[in-house]
Amino acid sequence: MTHKGREFKGIMGGANYKRLASFFGIGTKFYQKALGDIDLGPGMKAVDLGCGPGALSFALAERAHESAVIIGTDISNDQLDYAGRHAGRFQCRLEFKKTSMDGLPFPDGYFDLAMTSMALHETPPEVRRGAVREAARVLKPGGRFLLTDWSRPQSLFLTMLWFPMVFLGEKNRDNWDNVYPNLCRESGLDLMQDGYISSIARRQVFVKKTV
Repeated sequence: MTHKGREFKGIMGGANYKRLASFFGIGTKFYQKALGDIDLGPGMKAVDLGCGPGALSFALAERAHESAVIIGTDISNDQLDYAGRHAGRFQCRLEFKKTSMDGLPFPDGYFDLAMTSMALHETPPEVRRGAVREAARVLKPGGRFLLTDWSRPQSLFLTMLWFPMVFLGEKNRDNWDNVYPNLCRESGLDLMQDGYISSIARRQVFVKKTV
């Protein structure tokens, strides 16, 4: 864990990370569900915050126009190297950059879509809040922010199972409580869609206000 969040590298990065995620049900179908009906039309741009080995970026690239651009960001060189090696099989342009999600090197209003999946909970609260503000900043008016992360489980059994983890550290409390919508609203992002794509993974889509 760095001061910016957990850096997956070495035996925890790249292909091994992908295998572990798939073991916990976070594979191709999961990322397709996370995207829902979201795609990228001609000339549209998207940024993937905490992209890891690129799974969400790749899922979007499969349904993106060839002139679209997707940029994945992460703090792990190993994750970015793996993603970069597998980016050439898509028609649209894919780039991967090393940067923390709370300090994006892009101008205001640059992207049509900002997205993140199962990454915010790996960061400290201050980074998480900064990431939401940055997502809002780099989005065009009317642009969408897709946020998928684990949340309060839907079943009572899983709620009791996960409850002790909430109090292991401050970073876990945001994931349990209804914090993300409040953070987004404060940054000018209105909640448009909200639902679960697994027993503990919550998918939310926000839209940047046009006024």
